[in-house]
Amino acid sequence: MSDVFYTPPTADLTAASKSGQPFFTVSLDKLTVMLVVTSGLYGLYWYFKNWSLYKVHSGRSLWPVPRTVFGMLYLPSLFYKVDAVLKEQKKGGMPYWALAAAAMILLALVPHTVGFIIGLVTSLSGQPVTSAGFIPMVAASTIPMLLQCLILRRAQSFMNLANGDAKGSQNKDFTPWNCVWMVIGVIYWGINMVVVASMNGVSF
Repeated sequence: MSDVFYTPPTADLTAASKSGQPFFTVSLDKLTVMLVVTSGLYGLYWYFKNWSLYKVHSGRSLWPVPRTVFGMLYLPSLFYKVDAVLKEQKKGGMPYWALAAAAMILLALVPHTVGFIIGLVTSLSGQPVTSAGFIPMVAASTIPMLLQCLILRRAQSFMNLANGDAKGSQNKDFTPWNCVWMVIGVIYWGINMVVVASMNGVSF
């Protein structure tokens, strides 16, 4: 009969279950260098760490790997969660998070759009792809990536704020593994430049 008078606890069990930092912490300068030098490959690690940490923090059953592989598709969800966590912490949220996510997606489509237009013009005019020019083709891929870096820098500043480390001081130094990935990134950059140059008849 005593069970009839049992009153369940009124504590916020959802909040109590949260633990650890909700997002990946890294200094803005380190993030920028790693993204640029690795030609965006560091972004895969960035996605994975953010989703892995958020999974532990929130206690939700989500899969970080698919959200990393399809990172751009899940980016609006990630930015929304940054905004939600900051509001929960009474830190004001992440203004214009939806606009930032949309800009990231559109910028990711620029190189493919330019490539499609070049291919279409080439097929219709019968002119070789070399008419596109080396500099324009390089700019079509590098400028959108640099603009994406600026957006991610802004997003990272809010993530660091949510983690209680606004400057990202706990992850500002470059590790040996960071250096390995930078070497791989430089090689990747070099291969891309050689391929684009060969397509445009440029010799070194």
